[in-house]
Amino acid sequence: MPQYGQLDLASIAPRLPTLPDLDTPAWALPGAETMQLLLETPRSAADALLPKAMHPAVPSYLAFTFTRCPESPVGAFTLATARLGSRAGAHPRGLVLGAYASTQQAADGLRSGWGIPAQAAKVSLTRRHDRLIGQVVKDDAMLLDCALVNPEAISGSDVQLINWVTMANAPLDGTTSPMLIQVDPKYAFHKAERGRPEVSVFVAEAWNAHGLRPTDPIVATAAMVDTDLPRIRFVMDPLKPVYQGTRRVRDSRAEE
Repeated sequence: MPQYGQLDLASIAPRLPTLPDLDTPAWALPGAETMQLLLETPRSAADALLPKAMHPAVPSYLAFTFTRCPESPVGAFTLATARLGSRAGAHPRGLVLGAYASTQQAADGLRSGWGIPAQAAKVSLTRRHDRLIGQVVKDDAMLLDCALVNPEAISGSDVQLINWVTMANAPLDGTTSPMLIQVDPKYAFHKAERGRPEVSVFVAEAWNAHGLRPTDPIVATAAMVDTDLPRIRFVMDPLKPVYQGTRRVRDSRAEE
């Protein structure tokens, strides 16, 4: 029997980003470096953070992603996200719980464009000889300190970068209300690596991830890519199963 999330939507609606419309222009992000760490997390806390439209992943897992973008419409920035593994119907998705961007302009654009709940902070992605280190610091407090350890070269075809789902107040049919927004970047790989994920600091409350903690490591990947943040194509009602509550905003990426 299908299982669904148990999120009390009313408890988070006031803090969700608000989109002025669903016509966000795409951002091209060439030459980006990205790192994704997957680690299991307790199922008991995870279900309470998933909207009722989505299915929990089995096992439950957290995805920490850092992306350093040397070029974008708002200049260079680095973005860090914490996402909760889930499924929209049969499709794996990472629900964005929290995010931090290295510039205020990027944070503002991500919030108003895609509903990514970004705040400005010091976000860094640093390469050492035996690891790639991601850190987020805000008001002199370390909110996330993690790494891909012992990287080994692999093919880009072996990397699965999980598409995102964000939650935001957005206008549709004359009404602004909470929606799930699909964010499905495309990737052209130039280099890829795999290693072991390691998290030494994770302040769950700073990522709207109350009760979650990273436990058993799954996998860590890193890549040099040309990527993007595309125009919004699909939105979903957070209270209905996706086969009932999905709305198409535009037909294809060709409309970008």
